[in-house]
Amino acid sequence: MIATVWSRFRGSLDYYSAMFAVFAVGVLAPVVMIVLAVAGAPNILVAVLGIACAAVLFVIGVPLVPAEWREMVRTKKIWVRVLWSVPIVLVVALLARLTQFILDAHNTDASLSPDDDFLVKKTHLSGYISGALVAEHDPADLYNRHRYDSPDADSVLPGVAPQDRDAYLYPPPFLLLPRLLLLFSHDFATLRALWYSLYVAAVLIGMLAIARWIGGRQGAVLAALTPAVWISLPTLATLQIGNIHVLVLYVGVVGAMVLFELRRNVLGGAALAFAIVAKVSPAILVVYLLAQRRWKPALWTGAWCGIYSAATYLVFGWEPWRQFLADGTWKRLASGEFHQWVLEQRSNQLVNYSPFGLPYKANIMGWDIGDPTGPARLITNVYTLLLVVLVAVTALRLRRRAAAVTAGPRFRAEQVVVWLAVLTLASFRAPFGPWVYITVGALWMLAAYAGLMRATARNVAALTVVWLILALYTENVYFTLIAQFLMYLACFALALRAANGTEPAETPSGAGKPEPQPIGAA
Repeated sequence: MIATVWSRFRGSLDYYSAMFAVFAVGVLAPVVMIVLAVAGAPNILVAVLGIACAAVLFVIGVPLVPAEWREMVRTKKIWVRVLWSVPIVLVVALLARLTQFILDAHNTDASLSPDDDFLVKKTHLSGYISGALVAEHDPADLYNRHRYDSPDADSVLPGVAPQDRDAYLYPPPFLLLPRLLLLFSHDFATLRALWYSLYVAAVLIGMLAIARWIGGRQGAVLAALTPAVWISLPTLATLQIGNIHVLVLYVGVVGAMVLFELRRNVLGGAALAFAIVAKVSPAILVVYLLAQRRWKPALWTGAWCGIYSAATYLVFGWEPWRQFLADGTWKRLASGEFHQWVLEQRSNQLVNYSPFGLPYKANIMGWDIGDPTGPARLITNVYTLLLVVLVAVTALRLRRRAAAVTAGPRFRAEQVVVWLAVLTLASFRAPFGPWVYITVGALWMLAAYAGLMRATARNVAALTVVWLILALYTENVYFTLIAQFLMYLACFALALRAANGTEPAETPSGAGKPEPQPIGAA
């Protein structure tokens, strides 16, 4: 067995397979070390086992790198290969440092930005865990945000110092996930480390699995650009603050759509349904499924929504549902009333890339429009209508094309572009859509689209400029508006372009073979 593994490793080892493996191992090895540290292993044992685990994962991982991934990078110019290697090294180094902050929240020097109070203090997991405990012990205050920062909060809720406790602002079924986490521990520092480990591992494996499902040149380009998506500020910040958005909304929902393509409707329905009960906005893909007349995936998604809802009632009782439905909490969340206290701060108005926030930015620029709430709701309603039209149009076009052509890597990549564009736009339907984590979907979409476009200097330059504007942030109202509109434009335009069908890339001289089919599945 060992001889076979070693033989496969030596036969597959080259610079390109090694770098892909370094990326995966560099992300997963710290996860193993975190789990060992949380389990109480001595520091020396954590270090030794972490190094040993990294070595084993590297030997196993190198042969798993698809040949088309290696060839995609190998055929590029030397400066391209160097630029490709830089994000991998940076991601590994940054996550190794971030691991220290995850294990000890007092070690702020290991934070992505030690001087940024938001990154140092913010932890969304505190809101998830606190919500589950409030729903269990004091359900009448589940959606009372003042309950989470009251003087007697620590009597029921876990202490999260030196970080700040977040409030719970999700539908009741999402409580099932933090309640499951509480089975392992009630110590917040332990849960924070375990949550980070689960999050990082699931997002990495999910992203690479989706690239592998696409296959061919398009899947290889997406896999090669995945380290660039990870090195972006939105991705790193989301990993540190632990927001569920990227894991559930992007990786989970795209994974669900892949499962539907593989005719695994039960599993796909379970994944999409949980995303819907957690974030609501993924329900836009039910419109997509219905427009394509895919009744089984839609029915299984509905069935799983019912199962999660019933399980929430069995675990937490009726009170969370009563507050969310009968008391109108869902209306206040959708209308922006629940977020007024957030949008009072100028910094939050700037970081909000939702259409709802446009009138607030207009006031910042000196346009006196009075109370921005009314115009914000009108703009959001128009935006929602345009989004529904986009979903219906792209779904119908992809359905017609699927009936006329054989699904290959290019078509699968086009589907992923449409899914990510729609999910990103749907995320901004919320009154408060922070740049921090919602932008990850747009960056991942651009990486997927890169494999569909012709690699001309103009196309590459345009894609790079847009990517950089979206990946960076500065508290300048004009910059945020430019980035915001670029994101909308890119998502709408590329979704329509991908649904219509992109032109095949020029075949390199000497190549006439069809693109290889994907190896394995998500």
